[in-house]
Amino acid sequence: MLGGLVRVTGSGMGCPDWPKCFGLLAPPTCDCQLPPNYMQMFLEKRIQKVNKFATMLEKLGWTEKAAEIRNNKAIFTPEPFNAAKAWIEYVNRLFGVLAGLFALFFWLFSFRFLNSVRKVFVYATLGFIALLLNAWLGSIVVATNLLPGIVSVHFMLSFSSIYFFMLALNNQSGFLFAKGETKQNTQWTILLLFSLFIVFLGTLARENVEQLSISGTLSKDGILNWSAMGASFAVHRYMPVLFMVYAFWLWKSGKKSAPIQARAFGIAGMLAFCQITLGAININYVLPPVTQVLHIVLGASQPILIFYWRIAKHNAV
Repeated sequence: MLGGLVRVTGSGMGCPDWPKCFGLLAPPTCDCQLPPNYMQMFLEKRIQKVNKFATMLEKLGWTEKAAEIRNNKAIFTPEPFNAAKAWIEYVNRLFGVLAGLFALFFWLFSFRFLNSVRKVFVYATLGFIALLLNAWLGSIVVATNLLPGIVSVHFMLSFSSIYFFMLALNNQSGFLFAKGETKQNTQWTILLLFSLFIVFLGTLARENVEQLSISGTLSKDGILNWSAMGASFAVHRYMPVLFMVYAFWLWKSGKKSAPIQARAFGIAGMLAFCQITLGAININYVLPPVTQVLHIVLGASQPILIFYWRIAKHNAV
């Protein structure tokens, strides 16, 4: 939710450095608390970090992406201080630190299962590593001034840490799904892949919004200029309809044979319907902040909830 708020308010660069904010543990309240040359000072630090990141990409063989980063003029644009944006980004980081602490405690407690249920420790370790990797990638997002592509990877990687922690919990105690019902694993797998692909296309669409905003072509005749947002947005716009139809079909076909599981399919379909409605509002009213945040939150919640249903164990008792 906080990440979505940062995104829709344009606060991603509210703090030009990481993990501190303007070199301080807490953001200042006005630029009077900063040195006169603060923009140039933080720009130079960002350029140093970008060069290190680009060099790392070159060593990994991603020379084209490294060249794109080095030649991106936006990266070399200094960021002026904005108190509201700085504090929005700062609060988002605070909750990120809190999530990191909970993840650390979760991982430490998982050592209890090293000699009994080793998968708990393995998945907890992978989840903790994924979270640390995403925190580092968050610093790169700031350093590269929200470079398209890296922002999407940052968002999608967050699912991996959540999934690993859920797998650790599931191996420790088990999510029980439905009493006396046959688990429909294939259907849940299809819905999971479907929902993750829709979310991924949504992140690409959001990056296109940034580019259109910069060029001044975001809206046309009072509505979102969706025709200029490319094929990925067109697919993202209509795929939730297919998802909803499939989920409701599963709900209807299983109401008698597996009512508890059918209800879960129905919830997935309703979430898709809500997403379609919010998407329509975003298009026709040019991305109101409230519906943008709700669209992001529901969009992220759906593949997490579906993953829960997918890995839940059959309760035969």
